[in-house]
Amino acid sequence: MPIRASILPQATPGHAILRVTDLEAPPEGLTLSIERQQGPDSHLGEDGWRRTEAWLQPDQVVRIRGVLDFHLGPQICDRLAGIATVRLRIREPDVGVIAATVVAWPAMLTSGAIDGKPAAEESPFQFRRPPPQLAEPPAPPFEPEPPPPEPPRPIPELRAAREPLPEPEPSNWMGWLIAAVVVIAAAGGAGYYAYRTYFEKGGNQEVAANNGAPASPTPVPAKTAEPPQKSIRDTVAEYLATKPTPEAMVAKGKDYAQAGELAAAFLVWRRAAEAGNVDAELEIAGYYDPLSPRQKTGFAPDGARAADWYERAALAGNAEAQRKLGLLLAMGAAGMPADPAKARSWLQQAAAQNDADAKKALEQLGK
Repeated sequence: MPIRASILPQATPGHAILRVTDLEAPPEGLTLSIERQQGPDSHLGEDGWRRTEAWLQPDQVVRIRGVLDFHLGPQICDRLAGIATVRLRIREPDVGVIAATVVAWPAMLTSGAIDGKPAAEESPFQFRRPPPQLAEPPAPPFEPEPPPPEPPRPIPELRAAREPLPEPEPSNWMGWLIAAVVVIAAAGGAGYYAYRTYFEKGGNQEVAANNGAPASPTPVPAKTAEPPQKSIRDTVAEYLATKPTPEAMVAKGKDYAQAGELAAAFLVWRRAAEAGNVDAELEIAGYYDPLSPRQKTGFAPDGARAADWYERAALAGNAEAQRKLGLLLAMGAAGMPADPAKARSWLQQAAAQNDADAKKALEQLGK
């Protein structure tokens, strides 16, 4: 899958961030393969450069929106000092290699943890030490504490003397008022009793007779929570966890492709292709082939990648892969330079297996 990558040196010597965009993958468990062009020991491992490919675990991988930041330490950065460009491959657990690209490695300070040289010897710049902190000023001489203030004197409570008020004399109209209140309360209580006994009870019975038994409320069905949908990667990872055979993975990829799930088909076929299955190698090469691009895959044409996968199947003796590799080398496209000599060699091998299309291509190549 085409991605964009850049190296961001950090202030601490021997540390950098590999920033990768356009890669939809979870950060957990991602590993890196770093390859240089110089010498036979071209693959970087934990103990240094080796001839076989090795996978390195970054110090930390963080996803920030659509960007993946790989935090690299001295074990990687110090060993890449003086190298101009490297080829990076990113592998996802239970899926395989999900991206590859070439990135320019910038010049940066090394930590000295690998080659034993301190960072200060590699750069003419000297780091300034922080200014010494001044001691705290001495405390002022002892001064006696001022005496506590005297408590305020209580203020005497002043009250004005009042003459007692004369008691009111009883009057006859107060007795009549009390008697009237008693009569009105008795009349109100009798009226309320009559209303509750005859009017309200009879009205309630009539309403109950007309309406019948009270209707029970209609139960509202509870909403069942829909299970979350699984992503394509999760679905494929669960299938690959069953450890199917390469032949079963090829058949499963075809089922995904017929259902329109081309991304899922790619992930399954790629696992089978990495196991050496020729049919899967042909399918993966078709995702990148610029001469016969597949529709709605989301993959950009890449002649070099297509040739790489075609060559694996062609070396196994597959006539279709030999013909398609020969055509790609004859025409050249999408970053793949033309090579008529190699093209003729592969087309001849396919024609020797009675591939009619390879024979026609040889006739046109001869003209």
